[in-house]
Amino acid sequence: MFSVGLAAPLAATAETALSIMRREPERVARLRTNGLRFLEAANAAGLDTGFSEGYAITPVIIGDSLSAAMLSDLLFAEGISALPIIHPAVPEKLARLRFFITSEHTPDQIDRAVELTASLLGKVSNRLDRTKGTPG
Repeated sequence: MFSVGLAAPLAATAETALSIMRREPERVARLRTNGLRFLEAANAAGLDTGFSEGYAITPVIIGDSLSAAMLSDLLFAEGISALPIIHPAVPEKLARLRFFITSEHTPDQIDRAVELTASLLGKVSNRLDRTKGTPG
């Protein structure tokens, strides 16, 4: 537990963000729409989103830490930033990528991120299976 207050620049930034949210509620509505779009597309593509409800941050559970890190790197090379959350932050078999959805993402960007994630996850799994000597 921390007992320090926010630094003045952080407090000012948070206050400004709240002011914009109140003045422009359509941004919040777009964010909710985009979050739900990502969640629904990910689930339709067979990606494991855990207990996500489609808000601004949505996980895609990958499994092992190595696969999560490899997939994150492959997505980054394609222009998609999805940070890996790996052991010990989460249990080893629950490593995941964390997608940060914004109100400014387009439907095409969201769909592309999901499609690439599903496609590249298959390639990562196959590559790891081959290195372990199992069929894949």
